[in-house]
Amino acid sequence: MKLTGYNRPLIMAHRGDSAAAPENTLLSLRRAVEIGVDFLETDVRLTKDNEFVLFHDDTLERTTGDSGTIRDKTLEELKQIDLGYNFTLDDGKTFPCRGQGHTIVTLGEAFDAFPEMMFNIDIKDKERIAPDRLAILINHYDRESSVLVGSFHDVQAYTFRKIMANTMTSACPSEVTRFVFALKMRVLGLFTRKCQYEAFQVPMKYGRIQVVDERFVKAAHDRDIAVHVWTINDRVEMEHLIDLGVDGIFTDEPMLLRNILLEKGLL
Repeated sequence: MKLTGYNRPLIMAHRGDSAAAPENTLLSLRRAVEIGVDFLETDVRLTKDNEFVLFHDDTLERTTGDSGTIRDKTLEELKQIDLGYNFTLDDGKTFPCRGQGHTIVTLGEAFDAFPEMMFNIDIKDKERIAPDRLAILINHYDRESSVLVGSFHDVQAYTFRKIMANTMTSACPSEVTRFVFALKMRVLGLFTRKCQYEAFQVPMKYGRIQVVDERFVKAAHDRDIAVHVWTINDRVEMEHLIDLGVDGIFTDEPMLLRNILLEKGLL
């Protein structure tokens, strides 16, 4: 799949339809697919028995109410935990997904459940085995051409690229920093090396630094690098990014983004 050259941003469902269903559950992912998103975005972590599961945090408390970490529990133990326990749509007045069987999902289960979908995968673990094990899993499910892989840990991104040279990856933090710095200092002409990544996946701002603006998008596109922006749930910000010509928007509200694109005649 190409990442640039469309007349609209790709709809990238952040942990599925996570505003309407417990994040990283099959329900959340399924709702996003039914909406018609382009990418399912998810984070992966290794269990104690080295199985990749879809989970953002290191610890279990925020979404499940349980204690401990993903890495300290086996997949069998994690499957007993209610992933819908803390999900609420009314600031904690009710918890409609408790006891509904929403359990932790392995990456393999997600691949099986949504064979036609593109996946954006963020490697959360720092363990040295993570890139290699992820590559094995991607190969096993024949998903080399239907995933985009990134990591906030530079070494994990570099290692994964060496193993899976033909699989799309996003720029890691140091690569984004170098590009933004060169752009701000107006020395981007020195940025001539061949990029080993296909996308910048960035926030609109980082602290006081405006990352995504017209110059950034143009500079990326001049080098055939896609610009994906996270995590945008506001209509005005979505419309602004559409006008800037970004290539993808990560959102917890994929239906909102789809409706805006429909209103603009872009879908």
